[in-house]
Amino acid sequence: MPQVPLVSANVATIFMESFFYGIFFVLSISSIYLLTYRQKRMLQTTHPIHAAAPVFSALCKTPMFLGAIALSITITAHWILTCIRAFQAFVHFEDGTDPLAFYGDLKQMTEVVKTGFLMTSLVIGDAMVIYRLWIIWNRRLSIVIFPLCTLAGLTACGVGITYQFTQYYPGENVFVSQAGRWITSDCAFTLCTNVYSTTLIAYRVWNSQRHVKAYTGANVLSMLATFVESAALYTSWTTFFFISYQTHSNLQFTAVDTWAEMSGISFMLINVRVGLGWAQTGSRIRYDSRGGSGRTNNRSEESSNVSYHMRPLAVNITSVVEQEDDLETKRVESHLGGSLMPGSI
Repeated sequence: MPQVPLVSANVATIFMESFFYGIFFVLSISSIYLLTYRQKRMLQTTHPIHAAAPVFSALCKTPMFLGAIALSITITAHWILTCIRAFQAFVHFEDGTDPLAFYGDLKQMTEVVKTGFLMTSLVIGDAMVIYRLWIIWNRRLSIVIFPLCTLAGLTACGVGITYQFTQYYPGENVFVSQAGRWITSDCAFTLCTNVYSTTLIAYRVWNSQRHVKAYTGANVLSMLATFVESAALYTSWTTFFFISYQTHSNLQFTAVDTWAEMSGISFMLINVRVGLGWAQTGSRIRYDSRGGSGRTNNRSEESSNVSYHMRPLAVNITSVVEQEDDLETKRVESHLGGSLMPGSI
């Protein structure tokens, strides 16, 4: 990669991070609103009289809501520190005459704290990916053992990187410093977590698509696209940072300072798209009180006034449907048995 002056890279970071933070801010507000709205609607169904009172307490028990709040706090703090460092470099430090020396000193307290918020954001983002994987695979512990190990490694690397920055001395090369091995390991762990989790989530959704479409005509491939697109966004940015760091380019400062925002955007994209119903564009299944099932499309339902003479037909169907409830995918098995008599279709 081409070499970029350190000050130029940090100035570009201010604009790029502010732009990405703006996107993240809109998505986070929308995500929190949709989560609150869905929780309120669910409580209205179960407690129509006192629906407003337990909304907050119920939301505090929802991991996705807590993850959205935590990411909003850490990413906002990271962006604020980036702006504070800009004022320190060009106004306060040596009266703004030596921004290169300021940005070159990674031991500055604002840089250490900002790095801590970055690592916390990455850990929260990866934890939410693992949580989704756990839910989609019906809470099978064996599926999440590997990503839990990589999450533990990411957490250890985050602590190690933050500590090494406190031991940094002016003039030390960040590319060959003690923090270098922690940074490389950090990228490897988060890439393993996201690639592994997204692959298994995609396989689960794709496998369910075959059963759902065969029996109900529902299409859940849009949900698959939602997960894959968000994971591809985060993975691409992580790869960009890893390459820029390994090639000793100062672009890594821009990549790493916008890394938290990219993690938050990829997480909030799924929340917002599912909350708006974009991830479920297929048919919806409704079950009547007699155990039958009917399918409704987005178009108007056609009236079925025509009867066809049929001989009795024994039916024994097992349908597997993946439903999204409060952003948690649940597996629902419906066993329909009996016989269809003439005139039932």
